Amino acid sequence: MTVAEKHHFARKPPRWVVHLVLDPLVIGVLMTGFWWKLVLTNQYTWLESPDLSYQVLPWFQFQAGEFRAGRIPLWDPYMWNGQPLIGQAQPGTAYPLNWLLFSLPQRDGWMKLSWLHWYFVVMHWMAAVFMYWLLRDLNLRRTAAVIGGMVFALSGFMGHIDWPQMLNGAVWFPLVFLFLLRALRGVKPVASAALSGLFLGFSWLSGHHQVPTYLSLTVACVWLFHIFQKKTVHWHWVRLAALSAAFAAASGALQILPAYEYGKRAKRWVGGDEPVGWNQKVPYSVHREYSFNAVSILGIVLPGWHRNAPAYLGISAFTFALLAIALLWKEFLVKLLTFIGIGGLLFALGEANVFHGVAYALLPLVEKARSPSMAAVIFNFSFSALIGFGINYLSYAIDAPWLRRTGFALCAFAALVYGGMWARGMVVGPQGLGDERMILTATFALLAAGLLTLWRNGSVAPGTLALLAGVLMVVELGIVTGAHLPHRLDKHRTIFLNKMQQHHELAAFLKRQGLVRTEIADEGIPFNFGDWHGIETYRGYLASITDNLHRLEMDEPRMLQMFSVKYTVRKEPQRPDQELVYKAEHGLNVYLNPGAFPRAWVIRDVKEWKDENVLRANLRDPNVDLLKTGFAERPPSGLSACAGEDAVQVKSHTSGGVVLEAKLPCRGMVVLNDTYYPGWRATVDGRPAQILEVNGGIRGVVADGGAHRIEFRYRPLSVILGAALTSLAVMAAAALWLISGRRLLGHVHG
Repeated sequence: MTVAEKHHFARKPPRWVVHLVLDPLVIGVLMTGFWWKLVLTNQYTWLESPDLSYQVLPWFQFQAGEFRAGRIPLWDPYMWNGQPLIGQAQPGTAYPLNWLLFSLPQRDGWMKLSWLHWYFVVMHWMAAVFMYWLLRDLNLRRTAAVIGGMVFALSGFMGHIDWPQMLNGAVWFPLVFLFLLRALRGVKPVASAALSGLFLGFSWLSGHHQVPTYLSLTVACVWLFHIFQKKTVHWHWVRLAALSAAFAAASGALQILPAYEYGKRAKRWVGGDEPVGWNQKVPYSVHREYSFNAVSILGIVLPGWHRNAPAYLGISAFTFALLAIALLWKEFLVKLLTFIGIGGLLFALGEANVFHGVAYALLPLVEKARSPSMAAVIFNFSFSALIGFGINYLSYAIDAPWLRRTGFALCAFAALVYGGMWARGMVVGPQGLGDERMILTATFALLAAGLLTLWRNGSVAPGTLALLAGVLMVVELGIVTGAHLPHRLDKHRTIFLNKMQQHHELAAFLKRQGLVRTEIADEGIPFNFGDWHGIETYRGYLASITDNLHRLEMDEPRMLQMFSVKYTVRKEPQRPDQELVYKAEHGLNVYLNPGAFPRAWVIRDVKEWKDENVLRANLRDPNVDLLKTGFAERPPSGLSACAGEDAVQVKSHTSGGVVLEAKLPCRGMVVLNDTYYPGWRATVDGRPAQILEVNGGIRGVVADGGAHRIEFRYRPLSVILGAALTSLAVMAAAALWLISGRRLLGHVHG
């Protein structure tokens, strides 16, 4: 082999290969090892909680079934007589990672639990890789960047929150700041500002508004600081901030526009006594309930010491963040990250911090983000980045005085924890030592002190010590973060998923009854049975419903009739006229409700209503035959009674469309008892027809005498416009970056 050939084989791979391929693969291996319980065994799961089992999993199952059928699941026909799925936001219908999940192969029509476990790991891998890219872009060494990424993905918010709609929003924090900081440094500022806004918009696609709201506020504060930093307006920054905001609004439009449309027409349960509408503030008592308390600050290093969302970093990781602040305080980025982190922590305190109250009163969307504790994600993001700075600095420089002081402080902390646990044991006895993880925290404090001693003495290479520091942090996080995963044989912790594996025979019976709605009692089946099994249900476990249904007094027996609730599933009958037709498992029975309406019928007497109280009174009145009489705000003209029989048959009923075949002797209104909502379009024999809101909440279409094919299609303008804006933003941002002449992450130095 020639010298040239040897040089060719010894040459290092290009930087972009290392940053975009090799190191993300290494992080993937590390992440797989950390979550071994989920992906290397079939014994554990992350899906064991009421919200995940009762709500999120049924949403995912329904959407995966729609993808398999070749339909985009914009509307959910199985809950609350039909509800806009994408408008609710939390199902994550607009989020691309979910599309990949829904497209994966299924087993007998069911999502594979293994895919859901890998989905969970991928979310955390993305968070780690994005933070790694940010820190490498800030010229930190590979080891420091990998450690910072791992800590962000596994600590605090990302490590303990299990709602995917929350995690998917938090994942984008590092990429938003990567390009925001580039814009502020003058590195292709136009393209960088556009990409920062693009990824902020991706956060809004995730499915929940809380984390994107806090991320948007954080970004806005950074822009405002630079705009007014010298008491004069810097118009250059104003233009870049406006461009970034425009890209954020456009890239998130696929979710933002349908959610805004739905929000104006829905009632939302927020934890107060009554649901609230769009123009009503979430009561501040709810914000207080979901805030941090003072003890939650100690939860940064003490596991389990938090209320609501945690800010946990662990004593070893927090130590290196504090060292970064002490050693590098003169650097602007360290100051910026420190203030961002402290600001996020103060905001998470909610009522205990007066500035949160001011933001609640004055800033848009803050009052709708009812859980201030979720702002802990801001703290975890910024301090994870500071950890990378601390490791990076100590990899090439040693400040012995600070290392010595920090070592002493860690030993004092360990002594305090050991002493406190010993004293508590003396008081309450040997069985009351409390959470053993606190003892481990003290032990890790001593290990971190020993590591700093080695660093100060210079007896071990700094690179080796940096790796040891990373191992120490990940092991400490693993003891706390991975501990909450329940084993499938632990019946006390898998009660929710076990309930979802029951009732298959009941579902099969109900499906055999054809296109009817069923009322499911929470006493026996608390999860969203309709989405899980593909059966239309009268109610469900949702955070909100459309306002028109909420005003209809859905508990009234006449409403159950009107919405074609033919069966009720519960342990005992509610009314004497209910007839037992099927004995299900687990003490549940199916009762027939006599008098349930057909799914569609024809009326010719449509009266005007203007007052909701009068409407409800008429709907309750047994003297009003709702199969013959309807109510509308603007009754159509030309309807009249005539001889002959009407016939209406539902030929097709899916998430995106309904097909009816109707035969009328004369002009009448064909009524479909699905929820009325904007975005539905109707045709009669292929010609567009107006959909009227009948009886305050269902759909009606006027048809002349004769045989007709009536089609309803859900084609909301908010989704069409949102998809166009999101696509345009992605293409425009890519074009700006290509025009700038720099590859993604090309600014990173080795």
